[in-house]
Amino acid sequence: MHLNGVTIFVDRDGTLNEDPGYLKHPADLILYPGVVEGVARLKQGGCQVVLVTNQSGIGRGLLTRTDLQAVHERLQAMLKQGGGELDGIFFCPHVPDAACECRKPKTGLIRQAVEELGVEVIRSYVVGDKRCDMELAHNAGSIGVLVSTTPVSQEAIDAASRGLFSIEKNTRSFVEAVDWILHDAKTRPWNDPIPRLHE
Repeated sequence: MHLNGVTIFVDRDGTLNEDPGYLKHPADLILYPGVVEGVARLKQGGCQVVLVTNQSGIGRGLLTRTDLQAVHERLQAMLKQGGGELDGIFFCPHVPDAACECRKPKTGLIRQAVEELGVEVIRSYVVGDKRCDMELAHNAGSIGVLVSTTPVSQEAIDAASRGLFSIEKNTRSFVEAVDWILHDAKTRPWNDPIPRLHE
């Protein structure tokens, strides 16, 4: 299976790992079952896997960039043990009311990935458990895959039912999302001209 050129933009808390709220210590990082294997399967399939995460705990003074880096180093180490890894890690450190362009659902984090990694949004998925993740997919012209692992996922489902954006696939776990993506990416007509990175 060769899915070169396909990029998976993945959320962190509530998608890859349990969300304790403002995760500060690497020892508190608990991945959901199958996440390590799932990332490895995406990589083996030829996909690029890029983390895009809101981390307002930095802006709130609850953790530092050094704390966050330590958590992400632990995350990468855990993924590499299973034969996978993240191709890039991008985060927004700002509080929700900050006038930034990087906090999801704005597309700043994806723009950073495009500039720094050369990934193509035209063949991409956004995987996450929250409404902001599905709105990010909509705003970027990507394919939204919801992972309904937390109660906040219902907010995304409700908003989609009102026609605010579409959820291409609603899954119950990251593993199920990976299964669907690996099948969908092989059969999707990627040459459809779709506007990308809407403001």
